[in-house]
Parts: sequence; structure tokens; C-alpha cells
Amino acid sequence: MTDPKTVRGPMYIEATPLMVTADVEPLVHANVGELLDLLAGEFFEDFMEIADPSCNGGEPADRLQYERLQARLVDRMSTKVALTGPQAMRVAGRMAKLGKPLADLSAKTAAAVMKGASLIKHPTHAATRRHLKSNPLPGQQDRRAS
Repeated sequence: MTDPKTVRGPMYIEATPLMVTADVEPLVHANVGELLDLLAGEFFEDFMEIADPSCNGGEPADRLQYERLQARLVDRMSTKVALTGPQAMRVAGRMAKLGKPLADLSAKTAAAVMKGASLIKHPTHAATRRHLKSNPLPGQQDRRAS
């Protein structure tokens, strides 16, 4: 028996400059269809209480009603995309290929952040430090004079 919260279909992997993204269109398509069915059927009354203020004596629905309906709907929605073995291997390979440069960059950035203030004292900044020492900015002159 298959998990009712699983949708069959492909998963496409893409990269943005900062992230690897998984396009799970089959999951979204299935969930939108299921959501519309649930709102038109089993959850219609609950939805109308939230959507139509006249159902609440002219008052808008409170946040708790909204959150309860949302939790019940989320509980019914699909959360997984089922992939065959070959599809899973292609997705894993694509994610690894696209993710490696991002992981390397992240590690390099973390190493630079760990250096912290030592980067400011880098030898390439020596000329700037010498210039500012001999030609202080107006704010620096005031501090040195006091």
C-alpha cells in the first residue's frame, strides 16, 4: 500500500546563484487539486466561517479559526514525491553536482568569517592604514586632539 501523502512524479533540480532548488510540480499540482476538493466538500463549512464575515455575525474570523483549518488541511496534503530508483539516482547526482560549488563557497566564506578582524589587518591594507595615519579624517582628528 502506498502512503496517501506521497505523489508519484518527477522532481527537477536546478541551481540559483545561492541555492539548489527542487521543482516538485507534481506535488503542488496534486495538492492544489486536493485542496480545492477538500474546501468544496469536507471543509466547506469551516472555510466559509473564515472566508465570509456574515457567517460570524459580521465579524472577521479570528486567527485561531484560521490556524486550526490550516493545520487540518496541511495534515491531509501530500508531503512527498515518490521517485523510482533511477529517478532518485539522477536527482541525487544532480543535487550533488549543483551543490558542491555552493558548499565549497560556503566553507570558504565561513573560514573568512572566522578570521574576523585579522582580514582588516591584511598586508594589502597597509597603504590605506599609513595614509589614514598621516591624513586622519576630520572625526579622527577630533578624537586625537582630546
